[in-house]
Order: sequence, then C-alpha cells, then structure tokens
Amino acid sequence: MSEKKFKYVNPKPVRFGQATDRISEHSVPLYRCGPHVWNVGGQDDVAVYLLDTGEGLILIDTGYTESVFLVVHNIWKLGFNPENIKKILLTHYHGDHVNGVASLVHISHAEVWLSKEDERMHQLYCRADRHGIHTAPYQVTNFYDDNTPIVLGRFTIETKLTPGHAPGCTSFFFEDTDEETGKTYRCAVHGGLGIAYMRPDMLANQDQTEEAAHRFVKDCLELAERPVDINMPSHLNQADIDNNLPEDLNDYTWFVADYSWHDMLLNRAEAVKRFWPDRYPEYQKN
Repeated sequence: MSEKKFKYVNPKPVRFGQATDRISEHSVPLYRCGPHVWNVGGQDDVAVYLLDTGEGLILIDTGYTESVFLVVHNIWKLGFNPENIKKILLTHYHGDHVNGVASLVHISHAEVWLSKEDERMHQLYCRADRHGIHTAPYQVTNFYDDNTPIVLGRFTIETKLTPGHAPGCTSFFFEDTDEETGKTYRCAVHGGLGIAYMRPDMLANQDQTEEAAHRFVKDCLELAERPVDINMPSHLNQADIDNNLPEDLNDYTWFVADYSWHDMLLNRAEAVKRFWPDRYPEYQKN
C-alpha cells in the first residue's frame, strides 16, 4: 500500500496565526474539496469552508480578522456573491475561527450559529480569551440542536457536540452529491482537535474538568468508526493539507480518502490518553 498522503502533522512553528502581518508568506490557494465545497480561507492555518447549497451559501468558520478579505475575495473568485451567505456555522468560540464573523455579517446579514456552551465562553472572554488570540464581539442568532439538522438547499447538516478543545466544540456531518457522476460523498468537519487544553494543568483555562478530556477520547474513538469519505479538517495541519494540494485545485476527488478521518481521530485520542496515564494504563511509565 502506498504511503497515506493525508495524516496529522504538528502545526508549523510559524503559521498565519503567529504572523498575521505576513500573509504572502502564509497564503494557500483556493481549492475545491467536495462537489459543492471549497476552502476559501486563503491561509495555512484555519480552514474556512464554503458550501454552495443552491439556495444560498453556508460558511463553516470565518478565520481571522486579518484574513477575512481573502475569504471575500475567494467567494467572488468562485463566482458567488458574499451577500448571499445565509448561515455561518462556527466550530467553536476561539478567535482564530470566529474573528471574521462581524465583517461577513455586515456584508451578508447571515445567521450566526454556535453552541450554547461556547456562547457562554464567547461572552466570558470576549476580546481577552485565553487562547492567545482575542475573540471579537458578534451576535449569535441560532444555537445548535444535535437532534435537529441544519437544512438549506442541497445540504442537510448534522451537528454533534464534541467538547474538549473548547466546551462547545461542534462537529458537522453532511453528504454532497456530484450531479455529473451521480456519486455521493460523506463529508465531516471536526470542531476542534487541539489537545493542549486537555492537559491536567490546562483544563481550567477552558473552564473544563478532567471528564472533558475523557469524553474527548471516547468521542474520537466512536466517531473514528463513522464512515467518512472526505475529511475536512478545521486546521490544515490536522491532515497535512497544505503540503498535499492537487495540481488541479478544482479536483475535489483528490481529497476522497476513507482513512483520513479515522486516522486523524485515533491520533488525537491517543495523544490525549498520554496526558492521563492513571486513567489509561497502557501509557503508564515503566
């Protein structure tokens, strides 16, 4: 079997989040990752997924304040109008994922979706969160209900609360069909896989208890068994995307890899287990 091209790699020592004044050094081209899905984020750190529903646009996350102009540019480049963004779905409250909200709502008047758990955190740490990046103010208009999918046009999006990286991290699952081939692909975006906040000494920084770390492990192990054809990581390093872009940036089939989601979640579950050797004896020191 050939080496898997999509795999978790540690974040770069310097990525856009640490160099927002050097966008040219950290830019990533617009690329298509599903029949009707593109990463329009434009930088090598946080993904911003645009879904063309046929009845308006959906964004998953918005990226940084400093890179929101790239999001707008890329939407226009695809031939869409940013004013037609109907819904902005946020994975969690950290500033690197949400700080473009205010600008994009000003353009589009879109609904803004977040979990109730992270709206509390957003209000608690607005402009001074403990993620190292300020969280700008914005108005949440809708809260996720994991029993009620979000529906617009061709997309029916299932949400699932997946805490750990933040109390209200939310993951998304949906199908996308290519009308030309008739093939339907199962797509997924995990809400947050950064594990530092699940260390024993860091849990309090997210107002979480030890059980949040163990729930994260349990969720990862369970969700890893869910069939996913196209893994859409919220940070590019989580599947080594920016080092593995196709020559044809419109060729979404490059990203069809049924192992990527599974391997990514198992990797992160194992990493968190190592923080808690008393709970996971296989990681106890000899």
